[in-house]
Amino acid sequence: MAAYQYGHAWEHYKDELSLLEKKLELIYRKRQLLTPDPQTDSFRGMFVSEDEFLRLIGGADLYDYLEEEDAGYLAAIRDMEQAIAARREESRRQGVFLPLAYLTQVFGLSPIEERVVLLALAVELDRKYERIFGFLQDDLTAKTPNVSLALQVACRTPEDMRAARATFQLPEGRLARYLLNRELLEMNGPTLLSRAVQLDKRIIAFLLDSGELDPKLKPGVAIVYPDEAIPPLLVQADFQERLRRFITEALEQPLEQRKRLAFHLWGNAGAGKKLHVQHLSRHFNRPLLVADLAEVTLHAEHFEERIRVIVREAILHQAMLCFTRLEQLYPEEPDLAAQQRLAKFHEVLDGYGGTVFLLAGAHHRLSWKPKERLLLEHELPVPDERERERLWRTYADELGVGAGLDPRVMSGKFRFTPGQIRRALELARGYSAWQGEAPAGEPGASLRSDALYRACYQQVQHKLERKATRIEPRYKWEDVILAPEQKDQLRNACNQVKYRGVVYSEWGFEKKLAYGKGLSMLFAGPPGTGKTMSAQVVAGDLQLELYKVDLSQVISKYIGETEKNLHEIFTEAQMSNAVLFFDETDALFGKRSEVKDSHDKYANIETAYLLQKMEEYQGITVLATNLLNNIDEAFLRRINYVIKFPFPDSEYREKIWRSMFPPSAPLSDEVDFKYLAQRYEIAGGNIKNVVLSSAFLAAEAGVSINMGHIIRSIRHELQKSGKILAKQEWEDY
Repeated sequence: MAAYQYGHAWEHYKDELSLLEKKLELIYRKRQLLTPDPQTDSFRGMFVSEDEFLRLIGGADLYDYLEEEDAGYLAAIRDMEQAIAARREESRRQGVFLPLAYLTQVFGLSPIEERVVLLALAVELDRKYERIFGFLQDDLTAKTPNVSLALQVACRTPEDMRAARATFQLPEGRLARYLLNRELLEMNGPTLLSRAVQLDKRIIAFLLDSGELDPKLKPGVAIVYPDEAIPPLLVQADFQERLRRFITEALEQPLEQRKRLAFHLWGNAGAGKKLHVQHLSRHFNRPLLVADLAEVTLHAEHFEERIRVIVREAILHQAMLCFTRLEQLYPEEPDLAAQQRLAKFHEVLDGYGGTVFLLAGAHHRLSWKPKERLLLEHELPVPDERERERLWRTYADELGVGAGLDPRVMSGKFRFTPGQIRRALELARGYSAWQGEAPAGEPGASLRSDALYRACYQQVQHKLERKATRIEPRYKWEDVILAPEQKDQLRNACNQVKYRGVVYSEWGFEKKLAYGKGLSMLFAGPPGTGKTMSAQVVAGDLQLELYKVDLSQVISKYIGETEKNLHEIFTEAQMSNAVLFFDETDALFGKRSEVKDSHDKYANIETAYLLQKMEEYQGITVLATNLLNNIDEAFLRRINYVIKFPFPDSEYREKIWRSMFPPSAPLSDEVDFKYLAQRYEIAGGNIKNVVLSSAFLAAEAGVSINMGHIIRSIRHELQKSGKILAKQEWEDY
């Protein structure tokens, strides 16, 4: 008669339990045959009789007795096994899900290991088995089977028993590693045979309840199913295709030649690392298990256990396995605990047969030397300007905020990944709505400029404050008093940033430049002539962050430290395209000296290194010096703009005096700006100090600012630099 499929898992378990009971009865019959004296039964387990001693040392085998006494018993067991196997096969063909059969398949369990799993599951299906196991083990306090009983039930020959012992041993045993309660297996019993066999709670839940993700893994671990909606891949479609083709070819290899695969992908936040893996898992119709190592490492004492459980979950779901934030396992200065944690991570992964993805924000030289696994590495770089422009436009249209947005300008200012661009637009939309702009999708919907740039800066997390000070740009073009020539140079420099997308991408100049696409400027002039103010104007016009680098924190007397500090500054600045303003750079960028000793040699190396980093940097670098003549000509040739800030003449000094007083300041009519400009030759920075000081003098007196306050402030300002104001220069006031 043809076998018919199971209707559900519990019907399957019923047949398996019937078979188990037959085997347990068989074991009982053996004991009855080998222990004929019924008087000793009530004291079983309390002493060893002479008959039992002879049986133990004689090594009598179960089947030696039963094949003669009751061969029909064994035949019945074999018939039941064949019937169950036939129904399981038919269930497989009909697509009926049987948890035990699935568990056997995904973990590659042998028939003996599957029988052990069912034996341990029996107490979860019916509590009567607790008493049965206690009776058979001569210990009614034992509620679960031990290894000895499990081997008697699952194995048919002594050879099978000896081979099966390995599956219970840690850490290599398959049952011990993934399916059994490891803590109980390690602690219970002085010998392996006496240790209790109990299924892990997660495996019990899978066999009886559901296949949902293990709740213990949350937060930090999530599963993505192939039918879930995921965003489209807008960049690097060629890399996705290469991944699919490579994995397909690997899977088509004969099993004995097939290599396990691991991929190390790195790139800035939002580069699409996880999205690529999601598209890959969907292509192969496989779930994706994503584990955040930053969350997993929070409880260091349970790290190995959590990694093992994550791997087991990936096997259960037949999922691709992805670990994010790999940098958590590679600290800059790893201690012994970190090294041990990394070694355990590699050890667990070596026992996993599936495909692994290791994602990181930056490249790490992996210490993992996988066994029988091919490890490949790939960087997901920031898209070029043309791709960024397309992404800005695509996401803005999708979110309904395209009005007023210039994708070309934004792509030139911010070297953002696709994820950063989308998050910036979403955040800017919220900020704009809060500030009263039309909601997205409505006619005329647009983003406020300040909201957009605020959202952009929030996409970047850097550590520039360690070596630099952030300056909030407060000055506009009308605030800086310079000759038209200098102002034109500043505007041209700003335009080079605004229209870099046109020149480099659309017009093809990017192909002509291997590097050096950033903008470097040198501001040269005496103190107080507007160099810092001009840097603020440039940053404000481009709406970029401005950081003033403190050279005292950069230059080090130790060889190699200066280069390390400069590398850190430019690396962190690259994330936000910030304007880097190096003030008072004469100490570092003076004329190259003749190499007389090692210090001269390394001073020149530091200068050359700075030039290299400036050319590699795609943002704006501004250097300020008071002594242009001290700058090496070879250095000047590599600067895009050299802007000279001359000491202001009387005409420009008058303009500076007038621009310094706010419209709301109470200014006396007697103030003579032309007189001040012609009589006192001081720079704009000094004028700013004088104006502020005179305002406080007037506030103290409770009167308007007059010439007397201004002259007093000029005297104090000049005294700071050792200059004495002659009486005839101020006696008029």
